[in-house]
Amino acid sequence: MNVFKHFDRYLGRTVFVGTLFALLVLFSIDSIIDFINDIESVDDRGFTVGHVMLRLLFEMPQRLYEFMPTALLLGALIGLGGLAAKSELVALRSVGISKLRIIWSVLKVGIVLIGISVWVGEMVVPTAQGYANSLSKSQVRDAKNTNGEIGDIEKISLRSKYGIWVRDNNRYINAQEIYPDYRMRDIWIYELDEQYKLKRASFAKQAVYENDVWRLSDIKHSLISNSGVETVAAEEEHWERLVSTELFDVITVKPEFMGAIKLKKYIGYLEDNELDSKRYQLAYFNRFAVPLSGIAMLLLAVPFVFRSARAGGLGQRIALGIGVAVIFNLLSRVLSNTSVVYDIPPVVGAFLPTLIVIAIASIALRKMA
Repeated sequence: MNVFKHFDRYLGRTVFVGTLFALLVLFSIDSIIDFINDIESVDDRGFTVGHVMLRLLFEMPQRLYEFMPTALLLGALIGLGGLAAKSELVALRSVGISKLRIIWSVLKVGIVLIGISVWVGEMVVPTAQGYANSLSKSQVRDAKNTNGEIGDIEKISLRSKYGIWVRDNNRYINAQEIYPDYRMRDIWIYELDEQYKLKRASFAKQAVYENDVWRLSDIKHSLISNSGVETVAAEEEHWERLVSTELFDVITVKPEFMGAIKLKKYIGYLEDNELDSKRYQLAYFNRFAVPLSGIAMLLLAVPFVFRSARAGGLGQRIALGIGVAVIFNLLSRVLSNTSVVYDIPPVVGAFLPTLIVIAIASIALRKMA
């Protein structure tokens, strides 16, 4: 039994090292391409090499999350393929280790790595991607607009897990939650007088930008004067100015980068208000489909390795893995876009590519047995 555990660790370590190597290669290629694309904008409106490097750094968690299924496929092909080329898999079989045990040894490593990527996707990606957006080209545009005033994008004085703070002349705005479709929730608005003393504090449950105006709902005003504080409430108000819509392009996180909990919460809000939530539902289901696709890729890699045995070198195995990954990603994108445009259930658009891979892997594994 201890011997079998030793073999389990050996196989797991081999796939783990192969996966890390694949991640390093994928990270390097993607980062170099992005760096070359962004370096053209250096010195344009204040965009510097530092901005480029920081943005690449903040985008690394999302790359880890996206690349993990492909890296697992390549890692298994590289690691197990190397063992097969040296006849080590045949040797393991000869001492009584079944193919199912080999598959389970590989899957255990995959589950751990997928668990790490899921944690990164849920806890790190939304915040990191928000910072990456704030370092985009639109963030470093000229600090002054045509009227000589500082633009809203440049007035962001603080962003944290508690939302953002934006300054607009003598008005300070705090939004707890912001979404790409020009919606904000739990907004505090503080207005100062000429002596920078607080004269009014307002709270709105939500704000939506429609028809060139901001519609604030469930709003309460606290008017502060020497005689005391007066409270005024209204179900709805329309404001011509609150924050610039350009701000959303910089600081909001797209549905693809949101965590599952926040997506679920916002989908409920959209459905309660009879608004279209398909894009967010697709992103929500993808949060579960992407980790499952990592398992599918591992299952697909094992029969390829056993079938190839000694045939094919490292380059051939990498080319095979990249080809499979490209086809899978193209299929995923096509089905995702199709599900949104043609009213196909988002759960189908998210899971169908992975289910196809699992079906192919299952057939190949049965033939291998």
